Amino acid sequence: MPQLPILARDRRRLQIAGWLLGAGLTVPLLLWWTFPATSLAPIPPTATPQIVRVGATLDEPIPADWQAPVLNPELEAQALAIPETLPLTSSLLAEPISADTVFTTTIAGLVASDELNLRDGPSVDYLPMAILPNTTPLTVVGRFEGWLQVVTPQRALGWVDDSYVALASSAQALPQIAEHADPNPALLAELNVERANVRVAPQTGSEIITTLGAEQGQVNLLQQRAGWFNVRTNTGTEGWVSAELLQADDYILRRVPTLSASPNALEAVRLASKYIGYPYVWGGETPRGGFDCSGLVLYVYGKLGIDMPHSAAEQWTGGYGQKITSQHDLVPGDIVFFKNTYKKGVSHVGIYAGNGNVIQALSENLGIRVSDLSNSYWNSRFVGAIRPFP
Repeated sequence: MPQLPILARDRRRLQIAGWLLGAGLTVPLLLWWTFPATSLAPIPPTATPQIVRVGATLDEPIPADWQAPVLNPELEAQALAIPETLPLTSSLLAEPISADTVFTTTIAGLVASDELNLRDGPSVDYLPMAILPNTTPLTVVGRFEGWLQVVTPQRALGWVDDSYVALASSAQALPQIAEHADPNPALLAELNVERANVRVAPQTGSEIITTLGAEQGQVNLLQQRAGWFNVRTNTGTEGWVSAELLQADDYILRRVPTLSASPNALEAVRLASKYIGYPYVWGGETPRGGFDCSGLVLYVYGKLGIDMPHSAAEQWTGGYGQKITSQHDLVPGDIVFFKNTYKKGVSHVGIYAGNGNVIQALSENLGIRVSDLSNSYWNSRFVGAIRPFP
């Protein structure tokens, strides 16, 4: 009969048994020996393990069985919605049609492609408003030369290529829609107030070039950035006007070029979004060791060539980029700072991802999440931002 190996636990039990027997404690020995040994129950797959503070050395790796915390569905949806390249406004989205809108003839359809562009006109010369995933249900209401006019489940009205739609019946029963908007219209807007300042830069404190009056007519929209439009007046003056002071159809606004963040700034957002769901660790500054708020910023921008200290307050005062004071002027890749979170003064930092979203290491319970800057907690504690990449 082969000899079985003695486990360390069994060896320890034999040593204790010898001590009890030598002391004449036979009854306690029998009770102890027959009592079943206890063992730690394994962590179930859905459990969130305790995050261990590893200190400044970051020597302890994340446990091999660690799993990302279960995200709040709303936060998870925000995180997954962050694309590789981020628009600065939501003007690409179509306004939903009225619930009272009536169509004479409709046919049920399904998207029959991995992804299908919903455009604002019946050709590739028109702009995409949304991307429809496979099997999206559609209500088809019209047709024109190989294109179908559809209503999405969100009641957005647009056009799709009929090659990628499965129909419940023939499209020949649908009405032909022959009149369409110009795919390249004049990009014009008018004031929705009596007076508006035209400024040198897209921020409220910027120098005023001139003041427009409603009687001066429409302005040409040249480009847009974070709630501002670069305009040209009918006298040829160019400058920036707040989007809140102008009005134009969404069809026009979708066509105004967006002055986007720099490639490095967008890369910072892409890198930071990879770590959504990772653990928060006090003093952490690596993916393996976990992150705290300033550690995440240090790591992401360090990858892009900016050496920053491991302190939110020092990052704010260290001169690492252009200071931004208004939330309306934020662009993706800006580093945003907050005060009076767990101590007085600048005490927290995150990475702006566009559309009001901030990627930040929050706490040991929450880990790295996407937060809404308009939330009253963050909005009231916002100090400002720095823009490392102009």
